[in-house]
Amino acid sequence: MDKKYVDEIIAGYMQKIFGFALSKTINTDKAEELASRITFDVYTSLLKAGEVYNINGYIYRVASNVYARFVNEKIKGRYISLDEVNIPCENDFTIDFEKNEDYIRLRKEISYLGKIQREIIVMHYFQKLKLYEIAERLNIPLGTVKWHLHDARNQLKNKLEDINKMSERINLGMNPVKIDFGMSGNPGPENKNTSYYLSKLISQNVVYAAYYEPKTITEIAEELGVPAAFIEDEVAYLEDYSFLDKIAGGKYQTNIFIREPSKEVMEEIHKLFLKYAKVICEKYIPLLFDTMKNYKSMKIYTPENDFNFLMWSIIGYSCRYMLRAPFDWGTLSRYNVKRKDGGEYIALGYVKKDIKVNYNEEKYNVPNNMTRGSSEHIYNSWQLNSYYDSRPNTYIENKSEDYEYLYEYIAGKITKIPEYADKFKRLFDKGYLIQKNDSEYVNMIISKDSENDFKNLLPGMTEELKLIGEEFDKEIYNLEKSQYPAHMHDLYRAWCTNCLSDQNMVAYVLEILLANGTLKPLTENQKHSVNTIMFCDTLPE
Repeated sequence: MDKKYVDEIIAGYMQKIFGFALSKTINTDKAEELASRITFDVYTSLLKAGEVYNINGYIYRVASNVYARFVNEKIKGRYISLDEVNIPCENDFTIDFEKNEDYIRLRKEISYLGKIQREIIVMHYFQKLKLYEIAERLNIPLGTVKWHLHDARNQLKNKLEDINKMSERINLGMNPVKIDFGMSGNPGPENKNTSYYLSKLISQNVVYAAYYEPKTITEIAEELGVPAAFIEDEVAYLEDYSFLDKIAGGKYQTNIFIREPSKEVMEEIHKLFLKYAKVICEKYIPLLFDTMKNYKSMKIYTPENDFNFLMWSIIGYSCRYMLRAPFDWGTLSRYNVKRKDGGEYIALGYVKKDIKVNYNEEKYNVPNNMTRGSSEHIYNSWQLNSYYDSRPNTYIENKSEDYEYLYEYIAGKITKIPEYADKFKRLFDKGYLIQKNDSEYVNMIISKDSENDFKNLLPGMTEELKLIGEEFDKEIYNLEKSQYPAHMHDLYRAWCTNCLSDQNMVAYVLEILLANGTLKPLTENQKHSVNTIMFCDTLPE
């Protein structure tokens, strides 16, 4: 690993390493010695290492190994007393582990306390400072010191008396969750969303720990099985970007809509989607086919005049936009959170679990559709990724400039000369231009109408479908609401509106239509741009 990069890592972790050492030794001199050893081992091992994906975990493992060697040196100490709880602080606790088990537990429990309570406990019980001296050092009122000391002492006594709680507390430390993140809204000028800020495993487990019920930093640390010093900066970072909210009592509550799968609920939802997808296929799709049979008179370009390919995209688009009852989008957008980086969105998470369900989950997992910005000539573009296309399943690869380049090609503004080679390469790589014999053709559905005018061409919901949609919304909400914490119920109720037009429903509808022969399979070229529509003022020739 590059030395300059390693130097930056070490500089960023010095305080955490010392906090780890202090939590283990409860002695500043020994903590400094242990911290210097850990720092040396971390530094030398990182210089020899290749790419490290989880720096937090890597340093924690090195620190634990150094500490294991450190405790082989005999440490003679004394007893400390926390009001009737006497803990021996002596002997080599690798040799005499059973006699020192309480002491080891005490040191671990002290490391779980918040920063100010850790400092007060160490200063009072180990450095023998009087309470007024602690108040002066920390520059806080004497009464505050007394309150923190009393609260910390009670916490330690209760925890030392309850061994069973300890095994529950380290659940996430022993079995951490992994979460996929997304968003609903505007990621901001830097185009960074939830997955960027919560890419680290420790970040994911911090927000998960505080999701179902609010927790203090101490409680979060306990659940993760790490010293509080190791997550204090992480909590501050997540709070700064509004993924954690600080509430009363010094507790934190996760402000991310996290979905945690349950086999039983997933299979019941799958049944509901199948049931209502059949209704759409019976009561709406025939109206759509009847409307689009005269597409050539509608200012719509279809590659090679392939009606089947057109209907794949029209069905996807119509399911998302036309099967919606009138809805005030402010109802959902009011849950958007303004972020430090300029983004404004609902953060979404999905806990990854190895759950075996009785259907192909991948086939029905459809990300939210994407729109890209307009220019003078391009009104808008729409794209929906699904099981049936061959595109990368990421919003980052759907670039606004791709549509700009395609428009320039359609309008004859770029030709095959070296100056435009990169633009042509991008269009061919994306599959938006297809080479055929000695020429090429545009491989995308394009409407000369604006998106609003295009929607006016399509059949809307009948009164019967509106009632069916309301029934579907209620069934989904009642089935799933118990899966979410109370502070997410309002958001989830708003989310459970117009479920008939849910993006996953598109996959169910396409599957039925493909199985019954209404739709024919796509070609490999068509898989590049299926369920993509560009709205602009010029059509390809």
